[in-house]
Amino acid sequence: MKYLIILLIVFANFNIYAQDTTFNSIDDTLSGSSTVLSIINSNSTYYYLIANRDTPNVTIYNYGIYKMNNRFNIIDTCLYSCNKPISLNTAHGFDINKQDTSFIVAGSIKDDLVHYNGYIIKFNKDLDTLWTKQIAHPDTAYADTAATPWVALRDVKVTPSGDYIIAGNYNYHCQGDRNRAFIIKMDSSGEIIWYKFIDASIYTHIITSIELESGDSGFYFISRKNSSIYLIKCDKYGSIQWDIPFNSYSSFTDYTEIKVMDNEIIVGSNFVIPPVQNSSIPRLLISNINKLTHTVSWSKKYYSIPLYSQWLRQETIDIEITPSGNIAIGTVGFKYTGTDFTGDIRAYLLMLNSNGDSLWSHYYTYKNDSAGVEDMQFNDMVICDDGGILFGGSYYNWQESMFLKAWLVKTDSLGNAPNMFTVGIEENTLVIKQQKPLLYPNPASDNFNLRFEQSPNQDLQINIYSASGALVKQQQLFAFGNEYSIDIQDLKSGVYYLELMSKEKKIYSYKLIKN
Repeated sequence: MKYLIILLIVFANFNIYAQDTTFNSIDDTLSGSSTVLSIINSNSTYYYLIANRDTPNVTIYNYGIYKMNNRFNIIDTCLYSCNKPISLNTAHGFDINKQDTSFIVAGSIKDDLVHYNGYIIKFNKDLDTLWTKQIAHPDTAYADTAATPWVALRDVKVTPSGDYIIAGNYNYHCQGDRNRAFIIKMDSSGEIIWYKFIDASIYTHIITSIELESGDSGFYFISRKNSSIYLIKCDKYGSIQWDIPFNSYSSFTDYTEIKVMDNEIIVGSNFVIPPVQNSSIPRLLISNINKLTHTVSWSKKYYSIPLYSQWLRQETIDIEITPSGNIAIGTVGFKYTGTDFTGDIRAYLLMLNSNGDSLWSHYYTYKNDSAGVEDMQFNDMVICDDGGILFGGSYYNWQESMFLKAWLVKTDSLGNAPNMFTVGIEENTLVIKQQKPLLYPNPASDNFNLRFEQSPNQDLQINIYSASGALVKQQQLFAFGNEYSIDIQDLKSGVYYLELMSKEKKIYSYKLIKN
């Protein structure tokens, strides 16, 4: 009898019901403002969730899933038009059941003029809609008459058994922002198995992401407790087993991410640099937690990443592990010129080794790196089979239009891609570094190579001079390449001097020995 009472409370509080909004497939591509929200890599096939958005609002009316093969050619699409405003998440809220290739998407929908309900959509492997569900506000005594009852589902994960763990937030008594959290477990048909409210007297902030623990079918989430940010471990029934603080700095828990490994958990958050100067711009903090001993193995600050999200207001940190065991971090932040932060927003990638040491850091633009021209939104990324990174989001160009446009970028394992710029840490600030291209082999016989850490965004020219100063060879290097090969078979053995030119200005010089 007690079990029946619990079930009745579940359905009375959450009021789960089938969504009556109809979805119609549309043949044309998304027009106007659009963005890539989330990306999934499954068996060398890539799926990304894309949506229309209005600048600067976050309302979505059209969205869909794109399917790409391992050559990144689009092989299937499914676009939908919805007659009610919906809000879908960036980087989270999109997962795949690899057993039957079904998809689950979680967000929120404006059910009428004032009510925002939680919203769940399930697709099959052919990208057809199987069912949709709404989750109404749990404070039912207030929701019918309140002005702003808000419910937002922030993340969803598919369990090994094919069920769903869903994290959401709501505004207590339908007042203020969505500052209370709950977790639901659903079966594959969308029926509730259990739910848990997170005790707001202990954990005082929203949940932005969850990650599963394969060892015991439990899961993790991040929230604030007292004055610190904690990683919280739950069992498969949603009961909290343990927690551990990993960030005691002044920070915002809207920026968090979790990546579960064998015996370690990598967590990302932010911190604010004291004193007051630049205090409104949080920086990146990455911590390694031993999940067996429940202790922090290491925690490191990365001043070069000034986190920020201007347009979509769903701040993102994403963490992925490469085939070699390195830690890839993706996020969005300000551009720093060496003396000040500009209004430009950039997509950032940071690669760390297993000890948290920085291997490289890049930011990316759409067309150029001119100040005050572009804002680039990073939303999600996946590691590709070749060790490169596929990431997406949206860009906004002040000189072109008043719309956000979706973008998708594929890098190599070093993060190289067109319109990539290398950054580094000097005196705890972000600076742009002009890395000297690597010339190899040296000595050389038939040819030598120039490898760029930062792809040139304009054509270059290489001049080769003999030891006596005579110009013996010239070759043009076209923009946006990462590596160039120069044939020197026709040159005699000896010592040569090379100049790398940009618009008749010498950038770098080299000494080359020809065997």
